[in-house]
Amino acid sequence: MTPEGSSQLELGEIRVGAAYEPDRADERHRIAELKHPRRIHLGDALALVFENRDTIRSTLEEALRTERIDDPERVAGELTAFNAVVPEPGQLAALLLLEVADPADLAAAAARLEGVEATVFIEVEGTRVRGVPEAVSPPGETAPAHLLRFTLEPDQRSAVLAGSAIATGTDHPHLNVKVQLDEEQRRAVAADL
Repeated sequence: MTPEGSSQLELGEIRVGAAYEPDRADERHRIAELKHPRRIHLGDALALVFENRDTIRSTLEEALRTERIDDPERVAGELTAFNAVVPEPGQLAALLLLEVADPADLAAAAARLEGVEATVFIEVEGTRVRGVPEAVSPPGETAPAHLLRFTLEPDQRSAVLAGSAIATGTDHPHLNVKVQLDEEQRRAVAADL
């Protein structure tokens, strides 16, 4: 790992098949606790979930388990795909998820919030950084999702690491919201820088 952020996952870190099973329950519990403060609700239908190399590694291990992949070449191919999601040094990465209680409402919510992925921001000391969207289909997720990358300037990273407040939100015409991260959320996001 670099001093300025996440590094790529290595093949030796990935548990596959029988090597993963004994630790799976504890790992899923640990990752659920890690993800809890990383989920920020933006209104009733959107959630922003900040990812790091641990959460991405866990998602990869679960995907390999679900798809019963243990062939080293296929594992390496999946690893390459998942490494494309790992934040680069100085970046934060988050999945923007459209969430609705009734799946029948998904199409209407997606139409109403079309283009929302281009309107999401992080704000540090009054300065906003737009997320740069990449379309993804995360394993296990049925709702549409976009990976957003936020590249903070060095002074913004320093401010976050020094304890400055962080807000996130969207200025979409149908959803204009700004959410101040609580201290637990702020620390979780800051830990990735």
